[in-house]
Amino acid sequence: MLDVRDLRKDYRGGTALDGVSFSVGAGGSLAVVGESGSGKTTCARIVTGLEKATSGTVTLHGTVQMVFQDPYQSLDRRQTVRACLAEVLAHHRKDRSRIGELLDLVGLDQRLGDALPRHLSGGQRQRVAIARALAAEPRLLVLDEAVAALDVSIQAQILNLLVDARAATGVAYLFITHDLSVVRHVCEDVVVMSRGRVVESGPVEKVLHEPEHDYTRRLVDSVPRPGWVPRRVVSRD
Repeated sequence: MLDVRDLRKDYRGGTALDGVSFSVGAGGSLAVVGESGSGKTTCARIVTGLEKATSGTVTLHGTVQMVFQDPYQSLDRRQTVRACLAEVLAHHRKDRSRIGELLDLVGLDQRLGDALPRHLSGGQRQRVAIARALAAEPRLLVLDEAVAALDVSIQAQILNLLVDARAATGVAYLFITHDLSVVRHVCEDVVVMSRGRVVESGPVEKVLHEPEHDYTRRLVDSVPRPGWVPRRVVSRD
């Protein structure tokens, strides 16, 4: 579905990507994880055509759509939910009668079709953004920190929605995130990036349970868990 080979991106201030390679199979799901500045979002923007690589190749078999972190900024505040979806369906010459089907797919009440973004919760807005992306019937969906701006309980709902949507449509996911706690829920494979390079990759369960690179181990160790105490906290007893 997607094959990225030796991707490099140079800016005046330095190099954002240095020899990045990964692939996503048809209907598959790959997480690209790393701290801020690791290059993961630059990868996403190049894959979707929002930026051009300095060198390297991106081979995509089929259409791609993107879901951004902030659904309020990515939606037109003047458009109702129904108008937003109708616009995408018309642009891609799809059947406009699919609006109801799309609302059902992302778990939105049909009555919200006439609502404006300001009348929706953050979770509902992200559901609209996902429905809008799926309206084009893409083969690949790129999700850039798609749940990072949501409360934890809403995050879980959206992650479950993404799992169900992939099963229903067969769409592949490229999931960009800094949060390892969401990776296992949605993705089968993971690429770990640091300073513009891939430092480790493989099946999610193997990488998260048996990390080989020091950077990956630090990321895994930083995930809060029962009984976890931040290392910076020092007892004064």
